Parts: sequence; structure tokens; C-alpha cells
Amino acid sequence: FRKRVLAGRPRSILEVGAGDGAFLRTVAGQVDRLAALEPDAMAVANLKMEGFEAVEGVAERLPFADGEFDIVVFSFTPHHTSDWGAALNEAMRVARNGVEILDVWYDESIADQRTTLALDRWYKTIDRRTGMVHNDCLSPGELLQPVIAQRDITFDYACRRIACSLDIAETLEHGRTKLAKVDNDPALARAFEEIIATGRRDGMTDEGAILMTIEKRR
Repeated sequence: FRKRVLAGRPRSILEVGAGDGAFLRTVAGQVDRLAALEPDAMAVANLKMEGFEAVEGVAERLPFADGEFDIVVFSFTPHHTSDWGAALNEAMRVARNGVEILDVWYDESIADQRTTLALDRWYKTIDRRTGMVHNDCLSPGELLQPVIAQRDITFDYACRRIACSLDIAETLEHGRTKLAKVDNDPALARAFEEIIATGRRDGMTDEGAILMTIEKRR
């Protein structure tokens, strides 16, 4: 993903939903201006302490001018946005050249991936109950839908599967920790048991990733 972002030798990059700065560190020193937008005030403060330009805000309303950055980056953030359509259109507005996206992807044609996707959705159900914006992963078509009708863009994407088995014992421990956050809700507990049973039968493999480039045609 880093190579895709740097391929066009951008002079300025904005990351939307920068979190703790994990992606920013991979490109630090490679561009003239590197900025972060993040809704969590503590994360913004930590990014500033680390020397990054950081602004508190949300993806759906970017406090930047049209075309202010060469590239806008979403790194594992699309499924955390309240309104992906608004977020992508805002990114396209402030991007001079285009948008780079990295997010989680599952291959639903494979049994062990279907099981892991069910587990992912189970985790997210609990996250949403505790107040987090944590939506289902978006397909390539869903990621593109907000801008697909525009005639002045080009795009490409790649879906990468990581065939690494998940450890059932570790998954059980993590699931029980999650359940404790919702007072061991009986319905969620039963659903978790069913997912684990399916995982013992079909296996579970790590999430894959989708890498997408949306470019403005000139």
C-alpha cells in the first residue's frame, strides 16, 4: 500500500482517520507535507507530540480547501465512517490527484473466510453496542459507488488474501473478553459458540485486504 501511495511521488498527503499514526510513519520523510485528520482528541495530541501536522475532525466534513493535497489516504478507515459517500466525496474534493484506500476484505467463496467474516460481524455487533462506528467491510463496488458515475476518474484495485489460520484458543479468549463488555448477552454467546463450532469444522483464516486507487483524470 505504501508503494501505491508513493508511486506518483506526491508532495503532500492527508490521511483521514490516522489513528495512532501507524501509516504516517511508513511515509514520513518521503513527502514535503504530511497531515492527519482524526476524530479522537487524544490521538491528535499524540500525533502532534510526535511531530505530525494533525487536525481534529471527521471524514464527512474535511476542514481543508479544494485540491489542498496531492493524495488523500484512507488506511483501514472506510468501515469506521458514519457516511462513506460523504467521506469519499470530501476526500476527492481536497485531493488534487486522487485517493488511495486500504481496507479489510474477505473472500466469501472460501469456507474458512466465510467463518472469519461471521466472526468479524459478531465483533462489530458488540463494538456498535458500546458506541463505536464499526460497519461491515465494503466490497469494491460499495467503495466506488459514491463516485462511480463521475466521468473524470479512473480506478483500479487488488484484493489480497492472507492464507494464515486463526488460532481457535486465542479466538475463544478474545471472544469472551468481548462478551464481557455486553454482560455476556445470551444471544451473542450462542452466536459465538456457533461460529467457533463452524471454525473447528471449516477453519478460520486471517482477513485479507483491498487496495484501491481512484485517480482524477487530467
